[in-house]
Amino acid sequence: MLTINSSVKKRNAMLGVLLIGAFTMLLTETFFNNALPTIIKTYQVSQSTAQWVSTGYQLVAGLMIPLSAWVFHRFNTKKTFITLTIIFLIGCILGFFAHSFGWLLAGRLIQAIAAGSMIPLIQNVVLVLYPESKRGTVMGIIGLVVAFGPALGPTIGGWVIDNLGLIWLSGVLIPLVLILLIAAIAYVRPVVAPDNSQIDWISVAESSLGFAAILYGFSAIGNAGKLDLVSTLCLIAGVIILVLFAKRQLKLTNPLINLTVFKNMTFSLTTVLSALSNIALLGVELVLPMYLQRVHGLSALMSGLLLLPGALLEGLISPISGKLYDRFGIKPISLIGFAIIALGTLPMLFFTPKTSLIIVAGTYAFRIIGVATVMMPTFTEGLNALPANLSVHGNAASSTVRQIAGSLGTAILMMVVAFGTQQASTEHLSAINQLNHGYWFSFLIAFLMALLGFLLSFKLKDNGHKN
Repeated sequence: MLTINSSVKKRNAMLGVLLIGAFTMLLTETFFNNALPTIIKTYQVSQSTAQWVSTGYQLVAGLMIPLSAWVFHRFNTKKTFITLTIIFLIGCILGFFAHSFGWLLAGRLIQAIAAGSMIPLIQNVVLVLYPESKRGTVMGIIGLVVAFGPALGPTIGGWVIDNLGLIWLSGVLIPLVLILLIAAIAYVRPVVAPDNSQIDWISVAESSLGFAAILYGFSAIGNAGKLDLVSTLCLIAGVIILVLFAKRQLKLTNPLINLTVFKNMTFSLTTVLSALSNIALLGVELVLPMYLQRVHGLSALMSGLLLLPGALLEGLISPISGKLYDRFGIKPISLIGFAIIALGTLPMLFFTPKTSLIIVAGTYAFRIIGVATVMMPTFTEGLNALPANLSVHGNAASSTVRQIAGSLGTAILMMVVAFGTQQASTEHLSAINQLNHGYWFSFLIAFLMALLGFLLSFKLKDNGHKN
């Protein structure tokens, strides 16, 4: 068993393996963003169905976050990491041999089980193995992995689709995961003694069913192009189940998610802002490649390359935003960040099939500066607003809300694309202009979300010069 007193070499070797695993798994979060047009064509499914490979993945990953703390303390760390790696490998194998969309989706959801558990696992390992004086540096490295993994996914995924084919999005990962598995056996060690803590599986079932029903409801609206009986029933059922889930959490001694943290208004507000920033990132990161491929006729690789400058900026700006937050406080950072997101989204409302690709890439990169500026500071401010005994619960609650909001927000944007395209079909527009009209609607919703974040930022406390 490794402890804080173990040799630096052994601790760093274990951390290195964990970070490689996290990067590999987080890469897959956006790996399929450029693949939706290919999935639609290959498996003959609708756009609203195809988007489940991304939104379903995000949802499952979000649902795993509150489970991760229990898993960390309940099971041997080495066995947990190896099990997660094997689960991820099974998902990759299913995706590689997928002969139908159902098998592909199953592989993606299985991958998400492992990916959603990985970052909380690493964070808990760091708290055990590293002294407080070293945690900032180590967490900064983890932050770079969290930023660059999903950011590079669309570009690398685009290259794989164009040069190897759809199934190789899963296939290229198999040898990497096998090497990771060998490294885990060699270098990963237990860090805590397992206990006999229990978890409320009814809460797990309620949260999973509730959010899945809402996500399916939005997907059904996209398929039908309107709010029909199926989508209405799914949305109502999802809301009812989540209300029951919330009531149960307030009664349990050890809830799955401690909802009392939301009594703190600063925490609640910053959680909403953090969720909006995640939607701004994940939603447009899924919609824009589809727009470039279906409206501009670009290849998957080219659409991925156009997102690359924004991806690199995200990785560079994220650590700087933390220093700016320490220097100026949350209110000016949030106002400036959401203003940049809104101003970067506004030109998208004027995109046409003839818009310069340089303008598209520049606009995306500019708005990503805003996302990177605001995402982690709002999350950190929320945790800082809580007393120490609630910080762990706040971390789990905020992370879960942010991830699931990204899933539902992306589903809403995709639903709006389908709705707008269908509406335009009644106006005798060309097929390309119909698609452009649909994406215009999604960019409008993205702009309004950014504007909402900007307006809500005025409610933040001006905590001024913090350094």
